[in-house]
Amino acid sequence: MNMLRRLRNPVLFNEWKLRMRTQRSPWIIFLYLLVLGGITLLYIFLQTNDGNYYNPNQTRELFMMLSILQLGMIGFVVPGLTAGVISGERERQTLSILLTTNVSATRLILGKWLASLSFMIFLVFSTVPLYAIVFLYGGISPTQLLQVFGFYLITMFGIGSVGVLLSTLIKRTGIANVISYAIIFGYAIGSSLLAEIIRELIRYQRRKLNYTAGPMPVWPDLLHSINPLFAMLNIFGEGPVQDLRNLSQNASFLPSVDPFWYYCSFFAFVTVVCLLLAIYLIHPVRPRLGRAAVEEQ
Repeated sequence: MNMLRRLRNPVLFNEWKLRMRTQRSPWIIFLYLLVLGGITLLYIFLQTNDGNYYNPNQTRELFMMLSILQLGMIGFVVPGLTAGVISGERERQTLSILLTTNVSATRLILGKWLASLSFMIFLVFSTVPLYAIVFLYGGISPTQLLQVFGFYLITMFGIGSVGVLLSTLIKRTGIANVISYAIIFGYAIGSSLLAEIIRELIRYQRRKLNYTAGPMPVWPDLLHSINPLFAMLNIFGEGPVQDLRNLSQNASFLPSVDPFWYYCSFFAFVTVVCLLLAIYLIHPVRPRLGRAAVEEQ
């Protein structure tokens, strides 16, 4: 019973009640599935020969298109959902009241973080039947299907934790939203751009030294592997990311694992660091770093 009481988060349960009991929630789910279903059926119809035959070999392209559309939706929606969870309480002058209750800072941050992502997670996983229709045509393995939804989950956690941290640091919700979108899209574009700049500099240096043999260093591919778009394409064997398991033979520090797990490990690290910083910074009187790890009663 004591363990169940500790796991119970009143902030999370209250947010669930407020979000799920509104009349707007089922309509949002219905419209979202209607749009994605319409895109799927339209794509299948356009790929048929005058509506008579659909080539199942094109299912893989349809699956990739749906996956990238949902990834784009996550990138556009999640920062807006999470960047105002703490700053909004501060603007309504209710944050100080929450901090004086029995709810600890850890439960407050985790509750707000999970509550802001819960509807988005429910929205994404409600598309499983739609993916199942595409999956019936073949061309996609069950492992790829599981990787795609695991990819969605870890991406939402990472982006959401950045939004919560910014919401804790910045007092105004509007400013926190703008900075959150700037960081997320700057990272998505900047990581890939930096990888290509490093690759071109390496090629230029090799041409200058008349050295063209040998494999390309692993750093550009590592940067591509933590880019959301290219990491998604890598699940289907597409994109600029090479197989890091082969490249690891030339780098003793690089374990021989699937690049998908590099992405998951990086975003898991970002999630943990951002949430710990948000928990530390939300305290009215911040504890010393040496005492920050002491469990709150």
